[in-house]
Amino acid sequence: MLKINLQNIPQVPSAGHTSKGDQPKWQTDGKWYKADNIGYEALAEVLISALLKKSNVTDYVEYRPVMIQYGGQELCGCVSDNFRGPDEILVPFERLHRTYTGSGLAQSIAHMETTEQIRYTVDFVEQITGLSGIGPYITMLLELDAFFLNEDRHTNNLAVLRNEKNRNYRLCPVFDNGLALLSDWNDYPVTEDIYQNISRVRAKPFALDFNRQAECANELYGSFLKFSFTKSDVTNILEGLSDFYTKDVLRRVTAVAFEQMRKYPIYF
Repeated sequence: MLKINLQNIPQVPSAGHTSKGDQPKWQTDGKWYKADNIGYEALAEVLISALLKKSNVTDYVEYRPVMIQYGGQELCGCVSDNFRGPDEILVPFERLHRTYTGSGLAQSIAHMETTEQIRYTVDFVEQITGLSGIGPYITMLLELDAFFLNEDRHTNNLAVLRNEKNRNYRLCPVFDNGLALLSDWNDYPVTEDIYQNISRVRAKPFALDFNRQAECANELYGSFLKFSFTKSDVTNILEGLSDFYTKDVLRRVTAVAFEQMRKYPIYF
């Protein structure tokens, strides 16, 4: 079991936006550490990044499990490499829109129909950043969110990277999937039926329904996501986390993953 003592490392300040996915975070020695806050967010990060190895997604952040020693406690968490270059900053779509228009993206698209919201967001980001491929990029994220039940894809969790020296932009790798797979056991208690819990998860940022978001994006830009992992891959990855999480949690996540595999054969 990997352990790290972060007692003398200050926590990274909260991002300031309203998101229940705002986990305790630390940055040191080129690594980012995140601790579980409302459930098993680190497990979700680790499992999803491991499964992305068997997909057509090529640019994603790899998360590894770690036990974080902080404040006299041992906290389940995950660690990843810093994906930002030395001169790069993360620019959320929300901030980008506010900087160039004076209003937030979420507020500006709230009155639009789902397809129009997606098209507007893509056109705006491409116009400001000069990047192409924003449509396929967002579509792939919405497909991932539908499969993994990621409820935290708000407009501050959609972002690009900007080099502060040459002002060039690039797409972010896939990251921050901690609020997926029913990881918030306050809203989705481990003792409750997983199918009832799954039915209550709501999507972001363009619609409350995951399928609606993905289908609208597919109509605009096509379909992109493909997996090649098996049920055995899922169970093997989760077995490797048995030192961090209880059998009840691992059984629940296994059941959720298997249900999503059954529900979305289109991605295989």
